Amino acid sequence: MAGAVTTAGYAVLPASGPWRAILYGISAFTCVALVVVATRRYRPQHPSTWYAIAAGSALWVLSSLILRVTGADPWSLVAGLLSAAGYPLLGWTLVGMIRGRARADGRTVLIDAGILGAGLALLYWTFVIGDTLTDGTVDGGDQLLASLFAVGDISVIVLVSLLVTTPGARTSSYRLMLGALTLTGVSDILVMAAPSGELYQGGPADLTLVLSSFVIAAAALHPSMRRLTVPLDRPPAFVRPRLALLAVAILLAPTVSLYQGATGTISRDWLATGLCSIVLFVLVTLRMVGLVARVESQARTLSVLVNKDPLTGLANRRRWDERLDAALAHGTLTGDPLIVALFDLDHFKRYNDTYGHPAGDELLKDAAVAWRTGLRRDDVLARYGGEEFCLLLTGYSEPEARVVVERLLAVTPYGQTFSAGLARWDGTQSAAELLEKADQLMYASKSAGRAQVTSDFVPAVSDTHTALARHG
Repeated sequence: MAGAVTTAGYAVLPASGPWRAILYGISAFTCVALVVVATRRYRPQHPSTWYAIAAGSALWVLSSLILRVTGADPWSLVAGLLSAAGYPLLGWTLVGMIRGRARADGRTVLIDAGILGAGLALLYWTFVIGDTLTDGTVDGGDQLLASLFAVGDISVIVLVSLLVTTPGARTSSYRLMLGALTLTGVSDILVMAAPSGELYQGGPADLTLVLSSFVIAAAALHPSMRRLTVPLDRPPAFVRPRLALLAVAILLAPTVSLYQGATGTISRDWLATGLCSIVLFVLVTLRMVGLVARVESQARTLSVLVNKDPLTGLANRRRWDERLDAALAHGTLTGDPLIVALFDLDHFKRYNDTYGHPAGDELLKDAAVAWRTGLRRDDVLARYGGEEFCLLLTGYSEPEARVVVERLLAVTPYGQTFSAGLARWDGTQSAAELLEKADQLMYASKSAGRAQVTSDFVPAVSDTHTALARHG
């Protein structure tokens, strides 16, 4: 409201005389001071973001005041340099906001910025600064300022575009900040379109410039400024606005080439068009490489999650079924021996009731670690469900398999035990039939008093001694 009232009062002041310059200076520097005061009051997570925009605004206000008081050389060059110096500070502000809100890695953001910047650079060369920089009659200082302003404008447009398409909280401060940046951009466009000498006569460009300072101060004074750089708890994995933005940037090069061909200016701009097209192609290729690598990484992670029990880290029921089917198919071809063990922790419910469910979970995890250390790399240990586990042993003799399971029983942590059943595959059984046999043998162990291993084979004494020797 204060900005609207001040802008209206500014509009009715006479164009001649110092009053407009005085009112602009007082109001604009007051807004800069308010940004600093708000930053110190609310203490946002990244205060340098707000201090940078305050410093950049101060440079722009000072540049505008110099031009309002005198537009003669060398002051016009000084004012231009001060204005150009404000762009890096605004860039720092926008980079801080993007980094604070984004969860993506910095390499991805840089590639996106490069794609947008290359497309915009071609537009600026063709429609804004190409004639100025190739005209030998233009003063070197003017060419330098034109280049600096072009780089600054492109950088700001790129960063604002990335900010808008970066997931994050859409707070009141965020909306006000975007409004201020939009007003600043509109003011720049109107300045370039305004006839010389009419900038400070109360026209749209002048009034927009005055109002933008107040909107920046409003963005800083709103309490939600503390959450401006806070990312969403779960930002979307794929941001469609960003994809649309990149698609537009990629299409700029061929669109400009068509325009140049239609207007006959391709002979002047062929080098800029070719270089920008090459840069765009390389950056888009890098972006695609990054996306493919990300998809592959997520696929590997998903594969692990799908096949792993989240509590114990062992293979889950799904993975067990796959490995058992594969082992049966392999055994059918080779005739290799195959033995399945099914075991269940004894009195697990009583353990849970006595010590609590967290302790029960700890027992399952520690038991899985202890059992895994006593097995070969090719042995498959899986959590079958609850406190029930299964073990797939290939290439073992029957006595050796029994020794392995008895060793697991001995290392079960916290003084707990399990009842196990061992079933050997006869070469014709299905996976379900083999597991059913092991399950029957496991319940035979429970009926016999628990804490023991029951199998469908009886090892000879000599075989047991040989197995003990081989397995320690």
